[in-house]
Amino acid sequence: MQKNDVMKNWILISIIFCLLGCTTDDISPVDDTVHLAGFVDNGSGSSLGSYWKDSVYTALSDPGSSSRVSSLYVDGSTVFIGGAKWGASGHHQSVIWRNGTATIAEGVFGEPMVGSNNNSLFGVWTSDKGLGWLVHKNGTSQPLIDTAYSFGPMAMSRLGDDIYIAGSSSGPGMPPTYSPPQHAQYWENEQLMFRESEVSNALSVFPHKNGIYMAGHLYTPQVVSSTACYWKNGERVDLTDGNGTAVARSIFITDRHVYAAGMINGQAVYWKDGVVTALTTTGTNSMAHAIFVQGEDVHVGGYQDGHPAYWKNNVRKNIANQDKLGEILFLVVGSN
Repeated sequence: MQKNDVMKNWILISIIFCLLGCTTDDISPVDDTVHLAGFVDNGSGSSLGSYWKDSVYTALSDPGSSSRVSSLYVDGSTVFIGGAKWGASGHHQSVIWRNGTATIAEGVFGEPMVGSNNNSLFGVWTSDKGLGWLVHKNGTSQPLIDTAYSFGPMAMSRLGDDIYIAGSSSGPGMPPTYSPPQHAQYWENEQLMFRESEVSNALSVFPHKNGIYMAGHLYTPQVVSSTACYWKNGERVDLTDGNGTAVARSIFITDRHVYAAGMINGQAVYWKDGVVTALTTTGTNSMAHAIFVQGEDVHVGGYQDGHPAYWKNNVRKNIANQDKLGEILFLVVGSN
């Protein structure tokens, strides 16, 4: 038998095996459910914490009250949202919504960032007992360690059993404005791992394999300009040149590409490996707060002219209550 005949027979056998054994049940279906969280105006000038599942809208608190969301996480079929709500008397309560049902977050002050791994809660929040910022996982809480005068986490993500937190730190305010310059940084669990020396802030974090990525911006105090950027393991990559105002508010990493989303001069944009794509026309007041990539699909959430906006592959999609004032702050496709 010739070599070519052997190859032909092998291909034929492979095809027969696939016809006999390959069925649609062997291919796991892709979960492309789109989860959005943010807020809309409650009709009286206050924000109403909001959640959309495939564009179907759910108010997270009574429309007569005020509420905000601070995180979104999907664990299998369970959707966790962290935030806070205020009653008619103005009383504040820290809240965790689980599939839309609110539970008061005991021991928490402010707006917690929460998630779940196989229904085991993890998160980052401020203690209501004066213990400062805490990292919670595996049923225990540890104080976030930092030697800075002041610091504040802004975003949280998980990889394996480790929690990564991005934010900034600052010293005491200095004259004449007494506005303290901030410095972007991240923690792994409770330990500080990196702090940027230049004035900056980190607004998103994404661990991927051997890389810890943060998105944010550099800025000069008292000057109306900023540079959108991201960091990989502490090495900064500038996305803009510092002319005008720009910020990267969210980052998403795949095996091949680095995506970031944010704004340049008041226009919502996203970057793919540093190449920018505008989501709105010039002059439109817009911002991209969140980005999520699934396969070839790029999902972005934010606002356009003061209204909630969700884009898929650069096209704005219709969602409920997009005629109200509000914003999309968080976005997850499928489940974590």
